[in-house]
Amino acid sequence: MKLEFASQHLAIILTDQAHKLGLPLGVTKSCRDKLHAIMNASSELTLRNMRSLQYKKLEGSDLRQIRINDQYRVHFLLDDSTSPPTVTVTFIGDPH
Repeated sequence: MKLEFASQHLAIILTDQAHKLGLPLGVTKSCRDKLHAIMNASSELTLRNMRSLQYKKLEGSDLRQIRINDQYRVHFLLDDSTSPPTVTVTFIGDPH
């Protein structure tokens, strides 16, 4: 899948400047691993089958989410009409 970010601020998670997001180091590393799993997935079905991501579609919106850990989440939009499918990350953090 092709990975995009809704803002440049979120895109720094994949760089050595990720500390500027204010996320704990373990969360940053886990988030990078999960984003790489998304990039390597061929379709939404692949994401659903990866139980460790705890992938789900949020009710009442087009947003999807995966869990980074018990507290933190990655929210994203999925566009299946493109080839390869495009994932646009809209949120990384604690949704509570």
